[in-house]
Amino acid sequence: MKYPMHLILDSYSHPGISLFWKRHGLSIMEQLVPNEFFFTTGDTPLEKLVEREIWSGWKKIILIGTPDSIRRGFNTLMQASRECRSTLEIGFWPLDLQNLATCISQSSLFLKPVLQVFKAGHSVHVDLMKVQILAPELETRYFWNDFEINSTQTAAQTTIFIDEQNSELSGKFSCRIAFHDEILSSLTMHPGKLTRTPVLKIYLKREVSLTAKERFKQLRKWLAVETKSVEKETLLKTGKQVEVQGNWANLTLNVAAIQDSVQSMHFAVERKAFSLIIPAKPIQSTESIRNIIPAFRPRGVIANNRGATKKKFSYVSRRNPYMTKSEFIPAIFKQMFLLI
Repeated sequence: MKYPMHLILDSYSHPGISLFWKRHGLSIMEQLVPNEFFFTTGDTPLEKLVEREIWSGWKKIILIGTPDSIRRGFNTLMQASRECRSTLEIGFWPLDLQNLATCISQSSLFLKPVLQVFKAGHSVHVDLMKVQILAPELETRYFWNDFEINSTQTAAQTTIFIDEQNSELSGKFSCRIAFHDEILSSLTMHPGKLTRTPVLKIYLKREVSLTAKERFKQLRKWLAVETKSVEKETLLKTGKQVEVQGNWANLTLNVAAIQDSVQSMHFAVERKAFSLIIPAKPIQSTESIRNIIPAFRPRGVIANNRGATKKKFSYVSRRNPYMTKSEFIPAIFKQMFLLI
Protein backbone atom coordinates (compact mmCIF):
# COMPACT_ATOMS: atom_id res chain seq x y z
CA MET A 1 0.00 0.00 0.00
CA LYS A 2 1.38 3.38 -1.01
CA TYR A 3 0.77 5.94 1.70
CA PRO A 4 0.23 9.68 1.05
CA MET A 5 3.19 11.77 2.17
CA HIS A 6 2.87 14.42 4.86
CA LEU A 7 5.87 16.69 5.46
CA ILE A 8 6.51 18.37 8.84
CA LEU A 9 9.21 21.06 9.13
CA ASP A 10 10.27 22.21 12.60
CA SER A 11 11.25 25.67 11.36
CA TYR A 12 10.54 27.30 14.71
CA SER A 13 13.20 25.27 16.54
CA HIS A 14 16.25 26.99 15.03
CA PRO A 15 16.82 29.93 12.63
CA GLY A 16 19.13 27.74 10.55
CA ILE A 17 16.24 25.38 9.72
CA SER A 18 14.27 28.28 8.25
CA LEU A 19 17.29 29.36 6.17
CA PHE A 20 17.76 25.80 4.96
CA TRP A 21 14.14 25.66 3.83
CA LYS A 22 14.32 29.03 2.07
CA ARG A 23 17.33 27.74 0.14
CA HIS A 24 16.13 24.21 -0.70
CA GLY A 25 12.43 24.10 0.17
CA LEU A 26 11.15 24.58 -3.36
CA SER A 27 13.37 21.81 -4.73
CA ILE A 28 12.32 19.47 -1.89
CA MET A 29 8.63 20.10 -2.53
CA GLU A 30 9.09 19.55 -6.27
CA GLN A 31 10.85 16.22 -5.70
CA LEU A 32 8.69 14.79 -2.92
CA VAL A 33 5.34 16.35 -3.93
CA PRO A 34 3.78 15.85 -0.48
CA ASN A 35 0.02 15.67 -0.06
CA GLU A 36 0.28 17.95 2.96
CA PHE A 37 2.95 20.30 4.32
CA PHE A 38 3.10 21.72 7.84
CA PHE A 39 5.61 23.88 9.70
CA THR A 40 5.89 24.81 13.36
CA THR A 41 5.19 28.25 14.79
CA GLY A 42 5.03 29.78 18.24
CA ASP A 43 1.36 28.82 18.47
CA THR A 44 1.73 25.45 16.75
CA PRO A 45 4.49 23.41 18.44
CA LEU A 46 5.99 20.29 16.94
CA GLU A 47 4.27 17.93 19.37
CA LYS A 48 0.85 19.24 18.36
CA LEU A 49 1.51 18.77 14.64
CA VAL A 50 2.97 15.28 15.03
CA GLU A 51 0.18 14.14 17.34
CA ARG A 52 -2.48 15.38 14.93
CA GLU A 53 -0.89 13.60 11.98
CA ILE A 54 -0.39 10.38 13.92
CA TRP A 55 -3.97 10.05 15.10
CA SER A 56 -5.42 10.42 11.61
CA GLY A 57 -3.28 7.43 10.54
CA TRP A 58 -2.60 5.74 7.19
CA LYS A 59 0.13 7.99 5.88
CA LYS A 60 3.86 8.51 5.45
CA ILE A 61 5.20 11.22 7.79
CA ILE A 62 8.56 12.90 7.10
CA LEU A 63 9.93 15.02 9.95
CA ILE A 64 12.68 17.56 9.18
CA GLY A 65 14.44 19.45 11.95
CA THR A 66 17.26 19.54 14.46
CA PRO A 67 18.37 16.42 16.40
CA ASP A 68 16.24 17.74 19.27
CA SER A 69 13.26 17.95 16.89
CA ILE A 70 13.77 14.28 16.01
CA ARG A 71 13.86 13.34 19.71
CA ARG A 72 10.65 15.27 20.44
CA GLY A 73 8.92 13.80 17.40
CA PHE A 74 9.99 10.30 18.42
CA ASN A 75 8.64 10.78 21.96
CA THR A 76 5.32 12.03 20.60
CA LEU A 77 5.10 9.08 18.23
CA MET A 78 5.68 6.57 21.01
CA GLN A 79 2.90 8.08 23.12
CA ALA A 80 0.42 6.79 20.55
CA SER A 81 -0.96 3.27 20.73
CA ARG A 82 0.64 0.39 18.86
CA GLU A 83 -2.48 0.07 16.68
CA CYS A 84 -2.17 3.68 15.62
CA ARG A 85 1.57 3.42 14.93
CA SER A 86 1.02 0.34 12.79
CA THR A 87 -0.79 2.48 10.20
CA LEU A 88 2.19 4.81 9.68
CA GLU A 89 5.55 4.94 7.95
CA ILE A 90 7.90 7.42 9.62
CA GLY A 91 10.91 9.18 8.12
CA PHE A 92 13.33 11.21 10.26
CA TRP A 93 15.59 13.79 8.59
CA PRO A 94 17.87 15.37 11.24
CA LEU A 95 19.83 18.41 10.05
CA ASP A 96 23.29 18.72 11.61
CA LEU A 97 23.53 22.27 12.93
CA GLN A 98 27.33 22.24 12.69
CA ASN A 99 27.19 21.57 8.94
CA LEU A 100 24.05 23.55 8.24
CA ALA A 101 25.93 26.50 6.72
CA THR A 102 27.55 24.14 4.21
CA CYS A 103 24.19 22.59 3.34
CA ILE A 104 22.67 26.03 2.75
CA SER A 105 25.53 27.12 0.49
CA GLN A 106 25.39 23.98 -1.67
CA SER A 107 23.23 23.38 -4.70
CA SER A 108 19.95 21.53 -4.23
CA LEU A 109 21.36 18.75 -6.43
CA PHE A 110 23.23 17.32 -3.43
CA LEU A 111 19.83 16.51 -1.87
CA LYS A 112 18.86 14.15 -4.68
CA PRO A 113 20.09 10.93 -2.94
CA VAL A 114 18.40 12.03 0.28
CA LEU A 115 15.06 12.76 -1.35
CA GLN A 116 15.20 9.46 -3.22
CA VAL A 117 15.12 7.62 0.12
CA PHE A 118 11.81 9.22 1.05
CA LYS A 119 10.38 8.88 -2.46
CA ALA A 120 11.18 5.16 -2.57
CA GLY A 121 9.59 4.68 0.84
CA HIS A 122 11.49 1.50 1.74
CA SER A 123 10.63 0.82 5.38
CA VAL A 124 11.37 -1.77 8.04
CA HIS A 125 9.89 -2.48 11.46
CA VAL A 126 12.34 -1.39 14.15
CA ASP A 127 12.80 -2.47 17.77
CA LEU A 128 13.14 -0.05 20.68
CA MET A 129 14.07 -0.03 24.33
CA LYS A 130 11.03 0.12 26.60
CA VAL A 131 11.58 1.48 30.13
CA GLN A 132 9.11 1.32 33.00
CA ILE A 133 10.08 3.75 35.75
CA LEU A 134 8.76 3.92 39.32
CA ALA A 135 9.29 7.60 40.19
CA PRO A 136 7.10 7.76 42.31
CA GLU A 137 4.28 6.71 39.96
CA LEU A 138 4.81 4.12 37.26
CA GLU A 139 5.77 5.70 33.93
CA THR A 140 6.52 4.04 30.59
CA ARG A 141 8.99 5.60 28.16
CA TYR A 142 10.79 4.52 25.02
CA PHE A 143 14.38 5.15 23.99
CA TRP A 144 16.28 4.64 20.76
CA ASN A 145 19.94 4.73 21.85
CA ASP A 146 20.57 4.48 25.58
CA PHE A 147 19.44 5.30 29.10
CA GLU A 148 21.66 6.38 31.99
CA ILE A 149 21.19 5.74 35.70
CA ASN A 150 23.32 7.28 38.46
CA SER A 151 23.76 6.14 42.04
CA THR A 152 24.61 9.25 44.07
CA GLN A 153 25.02 7.90 47.61
CA THR A 154 28.26 6.40 48.92
CA ALA A 155 26.52 3.95 51.28
CA ALA A 156 23.76 2.95 48.85
CA GLN A 157 23.04 -0.63 47.83
CA THR A 158 21.77 -1.29 44.31
CA THR A 159 20.77 -4.54 42.64
CA ILE A 160 20.85 -5.06 38.88
CA PHE A 161 18.92 -8.08 37.56
CA ILE A 162 19.94 -9.20 34.06
CA ASP A 163 17.66 -11.95 32.79
CA GLU A 164 17.81 -14.46 35.66
CA GLN A 165 21.09 -13.31 37.26
CA ASN A 166 21.68 -10.41 39.62
CA SER A 167 24.62 -8.19 40.57
CA GLU A 168 24.96 -6.31 43.87
CA LEU A 169 26.59 -2.88 43.68
CA SER A 170 27.65 -0.60 46.52
CA GLY A 171 28.27 3.13 46.53
CA LYS A 172 28.36 5.54 43.62
CA PHE A 173 28.31 4.43 40.02
CA SER A 174 26.92 5.25 36.60
CA CYS A 175 25.04 2.59 34.65
CA ARG A 176 24.14 2.92 30.96
CA ILE A 177 21.65 0.61 29.26
CA ALA A 178 22.23 0.75 25.49
CA PHE A 179 20.36 -0.65 22.50
CA HIS A 180 20.88 1.00 19.10
CA ASP A 181 24.36 2.35 18.34
CA GLU A 182 23.20 4.42 15.34
CA ILE A 183 21.41 7.74 15.65
CA LEU A 184 17.73 7.90 14.75
CA SER A 185 17.88 8.95 11.10
CA SER A 186 16.32 7.65 7.91
CA LEU A 187 19.44 8.63 5.95
CA THR A 188 22.40 7.10 7.76
CA MET A 189 20.74 3.84 8.77
CA HIS A 190 22.29 0.81 7.12
CA PRO A 191 19.66 -1.86 6.38
CA GLY A 192 21.90 -4.63 7.71
CA LYS A 193 22.47 -2.94 11.05
CA LEU A 194 18.84 -3.33 12.07
CA THR A 195 18.75 -7.11 11.66
CA ARG A 196 20.32 -7.89 15.03
CA THR A 197 19.64 -9.96 18.08
CA PRO A 198 17.36 -7.83 20.28
CA VAL A 199 19.51 -7.62 23.40
CA LEU A 200 20.31 -4.79 25.80
CA LYS A 201 23.89 -3.91 26.68
CA ILE A 202 24.64 -2.90 30.28
CA TYR A 203 27.69 -0.69 30.81
CA LEU A 204 29.06 0.23 34.22
CA LYS A 205 31.34 3.03 35.35
CA ARG A 206 32.43 3.21 38.98
CA GLU A 207 33.34 6.42 40.76
CA VAL A 208 35.49 6.15 43.86
CA SER A 209 35.68 9.26 46.04
CA LEU A 210 38.80 9.74 48.18
CA THR A 211 38.62 12.53 50.76
CA ALA A 212 41.57 14.16 52.48
CA LYS A 213 39.92 13.76 55.88
CA GLU A 214 42.63 11.54 57.39
CA ARG A 215 45.50 13.69 56.07
CA PHE A 216 44.13 17.09 57.03
CA LYS A 217 41.98 16.52 60.09
CA GLN A 218 42.62 19.97 61.48
CA LEU A 219 41.58 21.64 58.21
CA ARG A 220 38.62 19.52 57.20
CA LYS A 221 36.15 22.24 58.20
CA TRP A 222 37.85 24.72 55.89
CA LEU A 223 39.15 22.59 53.06
CA ALA A 224 36.80 20.13 51.35
CA VAL A 225 39.51 18.49 49.30
CA GLU A 226 38.13 15.65 47.25
CA THR A 227 39.75 13.79 44.42
CA LYS A 228 37.85 11.45 42.13
CA SER A 229 39.15 8.41 40.39
CA VAL A 230 36.82 7.59 37.52
CA GLU A 231 37.06 4.25 35.80
CA LYS A 232 36.36 3.73 32.14
CA GLU A 233 32.99 2.38 31.13
CA THR A 234 33.01 -1.41 30.97
CA LEU A 235 30.46 -3.86 29.58
CA LEU A 236 28.86 -5.66 32.51
CA LYS A 237 26.62 -8.03 30.56
CA THR A 238 23.96 -8.29 27.86
CA GLY A 239 20.41 -9.49 28.26
CA LYS A 240 16.82 -9.23 27.09
CA GLN A 241 15.36 -8.20 30.46
CA VAL A 242 17.03 -5.78 32.88
CA GLU A 243 15.80 -4.44 36.20
CA VAL A 244 17.55 -1.95 38.48
CA GLN A 245 16.42 -1.69 42.11
CA GLY A 246 17.66 0.85 44.62
CA ASN A 247 15.91 3.25 46.96
CA TRP A 248 14.41 6.70 46.74
CA ALA A 249 17.60 8.38 47.90
CA ASN A 250 20.31 7.10 45.60
CA LEU A 251 19.01 6.57 42.05
CA THR A 252 18.66 9.47 39.61
CA LEU A 253 18.10 9.46 35.86
CA ASN A 254 19.63 11.39 33.01
CA VAL A 255 16.16 12.27 31.70
CA ALA A 256 15.06 15.91 31.67
CA ALA A 257 11.37 15.07 32.10
CA ILE A 258 12.03 13.05 35.28
CA GLN A 259 13.68 15.09 38.01
CA ASP A 260 12.59 13.02 41.03
CA SER A 261 14.63 10.17 42.44
CA VAL A 262 13.41 6.73 41.46
CA GLN A 263 13.14 3.39 43.22
CA SER A 264 13.33 0.92 40.34
CA MET A 265 13.38 0.58 36.55
CA HIS A 266 12.55 -2.28 34.23
CA PHE A 267 14.03 -2.52 30.72
CA ALA A 268 12.86 -4.67 27.84
CA VAL A 269 12.91 -4.69 24.04
CA GLU A 270 9.76 -3.51 22.29
CA ARG A 271 9.62 -5.53 19.08
CA LYS A 272 8.45 -3.93 15.82
CA ALA A 273 7.51 -0.65 17.47
CA PHE A 274 6.95 1.27 14.21
CA SER A 275 7.91 1.34 10.52
CA LEU A 276 11.01 3.43 9.85
CA ILE A 277 11.85 4.64 6.35
CA ILE A 278 15.48 3.79 5.53
CA PRO A 279 17.56 3.46 2.34
CA ALA A 280 17.17 0.19 0.46
CA LYS A 281 20.97 0.39 0.16
CA PRO A 282 23.49 2.85 1.68
CA ILE A 283 23.37 6.32 0.13
CA GLN A 284 26.19 6.99 -2.33
CA SER A 285 27.20 10.62 -2.47
CA THR A 286 30.07 12.68 -3.86
CA GLU A 287 31.43 12.94 -0.33
CA SER A 288 31.56 9.17 0.11
CA ILE A 289 33.36 8.83 -3.23
CA ARG A 290 35.86 11.48 -2.19
CA ASN A 291 36.62 9.55 0.98
CA ILE A 292 37.62 6.51 -1.08
CA ILE A 293 40.31 8.32 -3.08
CA PRO A 294 42.97 8.55 -0.29
CA ALA A 295 42.84 4.74 0.00
CA PHE A 296 44.78 4.49 -3.28
CA ARG A 297 48.52 4.87 -2.70
CA PRO A 298 51.18 5.22 -5.42
CA ARG A 299 53.05 1.96 -6.03
CA GLY A 300 55.55 0.68 -8.54
CA VAL A 301 55.46 2.61 -11.78
CA ILE A 302 53.05 5.19 -10.37
CA ALA A 303 55.49 6.03 -7.58
CA ASN A 304 58.29 6.48 -10.09
CA ASN A 305 56.24 8.77 -12.27
CA ARG A 306 54.82 11.25 -9.82
CA GLY A 307 55.81 14.14 -12.00
CA ALA A 308 54.06 12.65 -15.00
CA THR A 309 51.04 11.91 -12.85
CA LYS A 310 50.73 15.55 -11.85
CA LYS A 311 50.92 16.55 -15.50
CA LYS A 312 48.25 14.04 -16.45
CA PHE A 313 45.91 15.26 -13.71
CA SER A 314 46.48 18.89 -14.51
CA TYR A 315 45.88 18.12 -18.19
CA VAL A 316 42.52 16.58 -17.32
CA SER A 317 41.45 19.60 -15.31
CA ARG A 318 42.66 22.12 -17.96
CA ARG A 319 41.12 20.14 -20.78
CA ASN A 320 37.63 21.02 -19.62
CA PRO A 321 37.52 23.79 -16.98
CA TYR A 322 33.75 23.36 -16.76
CA MET A 323 33.95 19.67 -15.91
CA THR A 324 31.76 18.82 -12.94
CA LYS A 325 33.08 17.01 -9.86
CA SER A 326 31.17 13.85 -10.73
CA GLU A 327 32.85 13.86 -14.18
CA PHE A 328 36.27 14.82 -12.88
CA ILE A 329 36.62 11.94 -10.36
CA PRO A 330 36.11 9.14 -12.94
CA ALA A 331 38.58 10.93 -15.23
CA ILE A 332 41.20 10.83 -12.46
CA PHE A 333 40.73 7.10 -11.99
CA LYS A 334 40.99 6.56 -15.76
CA GLN A 335 44.32 8.38 -15.89
CA MET A 336 45.63 6.45 -12.88
CA PHE A 337 44.95 3.09 -14.52
CA LEU A 338 46.59 4.23 -17.78
CA LEU A 339 49.82 4.80 -15.85
CA ILE A 340 49.98 1.24 -14.47
